[in-house]
Amino acid sequence: MSLRHVLLVYLGSGGAAGYDIVKGFQHTYGYLWNASFQQIYRDLAKLHKDGLLDCETVDNAPRPPRKVYHLNQAGWQAMQEWLAKPIAVPRLNDGFMVKVASMHLQDPDTLATELNQLREHYRRTLEHLYRKRAVFESLPATVLGKFMGVFLTLKRGIRLAETWLEWAEEVDQVLAAREWQHITPEEVRLFLDTLQGDGLPQPNSSEPAARKGTARKKKSGRAT
Repeated sequence: MSLRHVLLVYLGSGGAAGYDIVKGFQHTYGYLWNASFQQIYRDLAKLHKDGLLDCETVDNAPRPPRKVYHLNQAGWQAMQEWLAKPIAVPRLNDGFMVKVASMHLQDPDTLATELNQLREHYRRTLEHLYRKRAVFESLPATVLGKFMGVFLTLKRGIRLAETWLEWAEEVDQVLAAREWQHITPEEVRLFLDTLQGDGLPQPNSSEPAARKGTARKKKSGRAT
């Protein structure tokens, strides 16, 4: 998936000028997909060059003329093909989670500072999303019901931010307790041995861990 797919979906509801697309994107898909103004304009130009968008120049006196983009038949087909294709399960790569998992190896005050910075970010984000929710809820129910998909994504974003802030409170408590400062080598060994020997398959593995272990034993038996 890429920004061009998001733009195709956005234009699937109707044509718009470049500036209006940039502003409208922030109000509809901006909390789902991060993109700068430059990236949006760049991909609009590429979609037009690839023959997926039509572009007409519309008078906008006394301001400069506006370029209005429309999804053409090829663009509509490309959008439908993408919508019909299953999305790969997203993989989590979160550097801050790695820091939290290794809090026993670092200065807790430094980690607490970064946690507070992120908490402030999520608080501001949540305030913005709450305002967006109020705008959605101001629509007549008959209208909102027809665009419930967009509203559901907003509600999902709200829950993610709320959950993060709740989780941050628990991190605060663990940082304050600092129990790892009295960790012993025996506890480290017990912890690692337990996790590494749990016998559970990895989330992305279709082969049970026990079967893998049996295969390794058989292979090592043949080697001897």
